[in-house]
Amino acid sequence: MILQALVRYYETLLKQGKVEEPGWSVAKVSAEIQLDEEGKLLGILSLRNEVQRGKKTALTDSLLQVPEVFKRSSGVRPNFLYDNSSYFFGVDGKGKPKRSLQCFEASRAFHHQLLDGCDSPVARGILKFFDSWQPEKAEENPVFQQNRDAIVGASGLVFSVNGQEAQKDPEIRRRWMEYKKEGGGENSEKGQCLVTDKVAEIALIHPNIKNVRGAQSSGAALVSFNAPSLESFGHVDDQGLNAPVSEYAAFAYTTALNQLIREGNSLLCGDTTVVFWAQSAEPLYQQVYMNFLNPSGTGENREQTVKAVLDKMLQGVAADVDGITLSPDEPFYVLGLAPNAARLSVRFFWQNTFGVTLQHLQKHQKRLEIVQPSWEQASFLPLWRLLKESVNPNATKSQASPLLAGSLLRSILQDTPYPEAMYRQFLLRIKADSGDGKISYPRAAFVKAYLLKNHQEKWGGEITMNVNENCKAVPYVLGRMFAVLEGLQQDSSEVSATIKDRYFNAACATPGAVFPVLLKLANAHLNKLNRTNKGLAVIAQKKLGSLMEKITVPDEGNPIPSRLTLDEQGMFILGYYQETQARYTKKEEQA
Repeated sequence: MILQALVRYYETLLKQGKVEEPGWSVAKVSAEIQLDEEGKLLGILSLRNEVQRGKKTALTDSLLQVPEVFKRSSGVRPNFLYDNSSYFFGVDGKGKPKRSLQCFEASRAFHHQLLDGCDSPVARGILKFFDSWQPEKAEENPVFQQNRDAIVGASGLVFSVNGQEAQKDPEIRRRWMEYKKEGGGENSEKGQCLVTDKVAEIALIHPNIKNVRGAQSSGAALVSFNAPSLESFGHVDDQGLNAPVSEYAAFAYTTALNQLIREGNSLLCGDTTVVFWAQSAEPLYQQVYMNFLNPSGTGENREQTVKAVLDKMLQGVAADVDGITLSPDEPFYVLGLAPNAARLSVRFFWQNTFGVTLQHLQKHQKRLEIVQPSWEQASFLPLWRLLKESVNPNATKSQASPLLAGSLLRSILQDTPYPEAMYRQFLLRIKADSGDGKISYPRAAFVKAYLLKNHQEKWGGEITMNVNENCKAVPYVLGRMFAVLEGLQQDSSEVSATIKDRYFNAACATPGAVFPVLLKLANAHLNKLNRTNKGLAVIAQKKLGSLMEKITVPDEGNPIPSRLTLDEQGMFILGYYQETQARYTKKEEQA
């Protein structure tokens, strides 16, 4: 399903002229080798461009269309018209002259194989260069000497003859396409493609997927076999024949995936690179999805646009944005890829309509809605903030668990219960951290969302966005009471640390053992407040009394439970957070 969706996406992009046809690819090119018709080296033209990255200026390679680049392992394998200094000059910067010479000889033979008899001055110039160039005397060439660092350090080199780019020469392009149609020199077999269902040449090795965070810089494979335990019976050492995918389909899906990652239609979730696309290849679908899943605070107009699209999608009608129609029925795909050395692991794959996909995101954001501190202005809580709040803020590497990040995003996409492990991680951080960040807005929002989704039957009727004055659930009431007791302490005297710093964790887990102590402290704070501000003391006393009345006294035992379950601890945290925010809001209104 994944490969089929990517092949369909490639074919749509191809019709729109946004990707290369089979046999060609887009690659990073650092410099152009300038030759004359006799193959003489005239110069090296840098193809690097200056780009602004923050406050710094950096040099980046140009992206050019070149003949399809072969996938290399440890062996010698030349590319056509595009390669590095080892293959074109027989010189490298790694101190391996013997291997570089082997690379050059292989490249010379390969270019002769394709270009011998080619009626093109460009082809003849390239062949004469290969025949006349002597790697062992490279350092004696003045042009090479002058440009040695640029040549050896280049990620990719191309040829031009008398100013004409080799890869654009019509006769050379025709020769290359004939070579590819004949099987491209691969020891390939014909078989039924699992993706297209057609009988075609099967790809033994699939092209690499590049720019996946954490994977090898040279790229990683999505489909790969190199161990006996992974191979089918009768296909030992047959690599791609274990899961037959045609050369065309392998090229198509890798081209589409590389295009998605390269164009920025992706985001990072833990160690997972998440890409998403609409079947029609309309980029506006991706932009709207990105801004809703991970809003970046790019302005009020962008936020209003996202809301307008969402409203239309929830109604099941098309939305118009800048003259482009977005349909709720448009097939939409989300793919999560995680690095695994030279290979990629699929963390998750989601396919549904664009409307349903946005509905699931909207439900998630709706569950997260909770009263915010006055300094919080965002309408949406982005995924990266949730992940950031799940880790130790003082850690050297403050990065969320890759598995938790992937499972959280998967639950959001599929509208399934949130991972229990993520909820436990939030509880752990609330208990381990201190200060204002202990029970922050994002943490309280996720606790609320978790309880609403995973414990809807138990707590759904009790949880609201703001403090619920009518809720009589004991854990929630106790959380509110703790907030009132903390406020009483702060009003009665100036303190550097409140009861939250010393008692919160114990009160949240074992309230029966802690609240008797807190209530005794409250009497002392009330007596002190009575002397300085009797009005505040009366308000606090009434508040505590009304909360105590909400707690049902059992026939036997303590009305305050000895311990709370994990979901009850979440209700305690919610009660504390919402009551605290209500108190702050009231103070700001009175100020």
